Amino acid sequence: MRQITKKIIFISFFLLFSVTFLYAANPKNITLIIQGNGSPNFVEGFKYALTVEAKAAGYQITDNLSSAKYNIKFTVEYDRIEQKSKFVVSLIKVDDSSVIVTMEYFFADEEEMMLYAQLVFFLLMSNLPEDVSGPAPEDNTWRDKWLYFNLSFDYSIMFLLLQSDGLIGGAGVYYGEPGDTHFRTAPLDNKLIPTPGISFGLEFQFLDFMSIEPHAQISIEQAVLGHVIYNALFSVELKFPLKFFKYVVIEPYGVFTYPMRFMEDESLEIFTNYPEYFFGGGIQIAIKTGKSGALFFDVNYMYIGDIAMKNFYGDLYPKPEEIHYNYSILGFRIGYKFGVLDRKR
Repeated sequence: MRQITKKIIFISFFLLFSVTFLYAANPKNITLIIQGNGSPNFVEGFKYALTVEAKAAGYQITDNLSSAKYNIKFTVEYDRIEQKSKFVVSLIKVDDSSVIVTMEYFFADEEEMMLYAQLVFFLLMSNLPEDVSGPAPEDNTWRDKWLYFNLSFDYSIMFLLLQSDGLIGGAGVYYGEPGDTHFRTAPLDNKLIPTPGISFGLEFQFLDFMSIEPHAQISIEQAVLGHVIYNALFSVELKFPLKFFKYVVIEPYGVFTYPMRFMEDESLEIFTNYPEYFFGGGIQIAIKTGKSGALFFDVNYMYIGDIAMKNFYGDLYPKPEEIHYNYSILGFRIGYKFGVLDRKR
């Protein structure tokens, strides 16, 4: 009668803990391995019972020690002094083999041992460190890499604001001279020339608040008269990452650019004094996407100043020979960057 009463108390106690534990458990994808030594019947029975409890609480079970975060390791042996079987169970952290907690129990038979399974598992897992049993820490290593590779699609617009230099009435090309019988004019306007392209960069973050990025861009310039010109821009960007947010990095930057222009026939070049280099600035907003990468959006602006374009009207309106514009470039970029080698250990 005494033995039956004892088992009833244990069963009631375990059921109470079961409900509390299953609703409170928050394992955060913790993987366990369960290993046992001793009498095969006892070992298999208790291993099965612990596995059932672990899965019910939301833990993942593996047979591969290297993929487990914690090891529930137990031994079952007969104690001749107590004339009972002794069960010794430990919770071990796999990566450094440190023992978090060890418990011992005595039991007379397999049925009595199985009654302990739920309580043993609860007491073991209640000793998990707070940093793993609670919310997982934020992983911000994506924004603290030594090197980032980035690839993007670019869409730039060349702004050509008409200047009055040499134009008739400050706004047009012309033939002849004012007052001549055959004098004629044609009005001009500002020009917007789109230049879509792609770019690739290597961003080296040598300080937490500063990085440098060599950058190459290839674009197609839809020039006047239906001709296509290929542009290659080689840039160096000095960036200043602002890491105020967990999932967003804002990078204002300055840029130095060396341009190269390619065309089948040099006579198709529309500018007579295209600059050898120019400066500008921009801002990039990177949003964490994946473990070590980010989707980024980039806006940049480069002011070049006065630039002269050939007069392509030929004999129809030959004057002036050059048309002057105030030249600047507004660029948009969308792409993906991927970081390697953590800066902070």
